[in-house]
Formats: sequence, structure tokens, C-alpha cells
Amino acid sequence: MRFRSVHAVTWTVPDVAASCAAFERYLGYGQIEEGVVSDALAAFWSAPAVCGSRYRILRPASGEPVYLRFIEAPQVPGYAPLKTYGWNAAEFHVRDVYAVAERLADSPFRIIGGPRDLLNNGAVIALQVVGPGDEVLYLTEMRHDGMREIYGSARSDVDRVFICVLGVSDQPRTLEFYRPHCVRTTERRAFPIKVLAAAHGLDPEQARFDIASLVMEQAFRIETDAYPASAQMRPGTPGQLPPGLAMVSVVVERIPSELTPITLEDSLYTGRCIALQRGPDSEWLELIQKIR
Repeated sequence: MRFRSVHAVTWTVPDVAASCAAFERYLGYGQIEEGVVSDALAAFWSAPAVCGSRYRILRPASGEPVYLRFIEAPQVPGYAPLKTYGWNAAEFHVRDVYAVAERLADSPFRIIGGPRDLLNNGAVIALQVVGPGDEVLYLTEMRHDGMREIYGSARSDVDRVFICVLGVSDQPRTLEFYRPHCVRTTERRAFPIKVLAAAHGLDPEQARFDIASLVMEQAFRIETDAYPASAQMRPGTPGQLPPGLAMVSVVVERIPSELTPITLEDSLYTGRCIALQRGPDSEWLELIQKIR
């Protein structure tokens, strides 16, 4: 089973309307659907408390079919961005990161890092922010043609998600799980991640982390960051989705029968086979069979 692309990322937030209004006004995303979570979808997730919860789905101004799904859920005591294992951030292509930073300076988004030259060669300029529902966004401008060829680039001011960032407790175990589903893996040791260091009370100028990039068949990636010892398993509420970045939905060629796929007519799935899988740190993966 190979991962082809990211289809959607799902955040649970305390106020769907407030989060979506911020993404629409300041990031140029547009709403394509709103409603309440159905009995069938809640049952598929084995999350009965989610049934009837408000949700909205947004898409970038470029029209790229990579979606943001926001589901309303109560705040979970003990949860904070970048401090627990699991999905922690979504990375977006942007056209002009400095213009985005200026726009967000007086907004519901809180800038926690950058803009800065990520590789110290002018090729990639990165900004990190936290949204009104504790959504962690990495906003990245590819400035060199070579980087655009590898990673893709923005077709709107703030375009699609292209990397999903996973905080892990055991990097070798995580790579063993994901590597068979991806085209290739690159690893970097002792890489600076200033926002992660700051979240854990480490010196942002000195702290280093082992990371890996797992490449899907299309221009999408999973980044695995080896979190420090101060990280914890993500707290949760029985019957609910995980807090924060709750799940990543990926398109696959075919879902293995041992995962017991089902079909749902919800707009993100349109009758395709889907299945749910948990990763090594209990992160949620929603698998969606590609349209043939």
C-alpha cells in the first residue's frame, strides 16, 4: 500500500466558526461545506461523542483538492501545541512569506517563529504560527526553482498543505511503520527546530532534533520529528477525536482488506473505500482509495 497524496487534514477546535473565519479572512481559504458529523462517520471513527458536532471544510483559493476539515470539540485539559506525540503541524505553500507575516501580525494567528531562512541559503523561507483553535501552521515559500521542482510551489497566496508533521517518541519504529508506504526517505540528524525547542523550554539556538522526510508518490511528505523527553502522549476524551491536528487523510492505490474498508458518501469520500489506521504514537490515519 503506497501513499499517493494528502487529501485532507482534520483539526478539532473549540469554535469552528472562529477558526474558519480566520483561515478565510487572513489565509484566503474558502468554505465548500458545513454541517454536522453523521452517525455513520462517527461510528467509522469509533468516536460516538463526535456525532452531531459541527464541522466545516475549506479549500485553498488555488482550487487544489487538498482540504482542511474543522470539527468542533471541547478543549482537552493538558493539551498544548507541539508538546505531545502525534500529528502536530501542517505545512502550507505560500507565495510571499514576508507578506503573509505582515498580514498576520494583527490577526487571530500568533506568530511563533520566523520568517527566517530555513537552510541558510535563501532557498526556503519559513514562518510558523498558531491559529485561534491551537492549529499549528508552517508557512513556507520556495524561492529557488530546484526547490519548487522537488516540493511544488504556491498557486495562491496561501496554497495547499504539502507536508504533515508528526512528533514521534521512537524514530526508528516510526520509520519502520511508514517507510513501506512511501517512495523514499531522507533523514537528517541534529536539525534545528526553534519552535519545537521553545515549546519544550530548550534553548532555540542550541537544541537539535533528528528528523526524517517520507516522500509520497506525488509532491507530498510526512515529516517525522524526534521529540524530546519532555513530550507526552496526547491526552484525549473518550469518544472524541484527538485534540489539535486529529488526523491526516491520505489517498492510497488500494486499501488492504485486513483493515476492513467501508464506503461512505460524505463529500470528502464520495463513495470511495476508506479505512482507519493508527500509527506508532496512536496518530490517526484515514486512508482513502483513489478514484480509478
